[in-house]
Amino acid sequence: MTPLPAAAAAFVATHAAWRLALQAAQHRGVSIGTLPLALPAAVAAIAAIACARDGFDVRAIIVVAMAAVAAVTDARSGAIFDRLTLALVAIALLTAVADGDALAALAGSVAAGGALFALHAATRGRGIGLGDVKLAAGIGAGLGAPLGILALAAAFVAGGVYGAWLLATKRARRDEAVRFGPFVAAGTAFAVLLPGTLR
Repeated sequence: MTPLPAAAAAFVATHAAWRLALQAAQHRGVSIGTLPLALPAAVAAIAAIACARDGFDVRAIIVVAMAAVAAVTDARSGAIFDRLTLALVAIALLTAVADGDALAALAGSVAAGGALFALHAATRGRGIGLGDVKLAAGIGAGLGAPLGILALAAAFVAGGVYGAWLLATKRARRDEAVRFGPFVAAGTAFAVLLPGTLR
């Protein structure tokens, strides 16, 4: 597949993920607003770049689209909805089975999801929420263990820099929580855009 169809697929996947998020938000009585106009375009651009360099990877496109939508819902409402994350895990695992990569996808899901679950347990849910854990499991299933862990490492670096900046500029106190979903999405985009990672 060439970059243009990949970009179109990413655009559609982002809109589909947003519909899932909207349904979940309405079910919970939470407002997440409207889909940011730039979001589908940004995901499409990431897909086009990755496809031009490494070839088309449907799982990577779905992961980036759903992580981007999860970032918006987390930033706006403080929630990453199960309907979105569990759909990501299911789609990633099913496409992996179809591609003969089921074990790699399962290992990635356990590695990435398990890493964040360990932090969730260690902080008693104050540092990392279960929504983040499920999102990480989906990212690991879609990208595999090495890329899933790389995405999380990049997320922690970005989140740490942002937290340090907030403290240095006195925009936040040490006991204030920072929503992690946007950083997970940024780390995922970083991992997918690194040269050669999808080969």
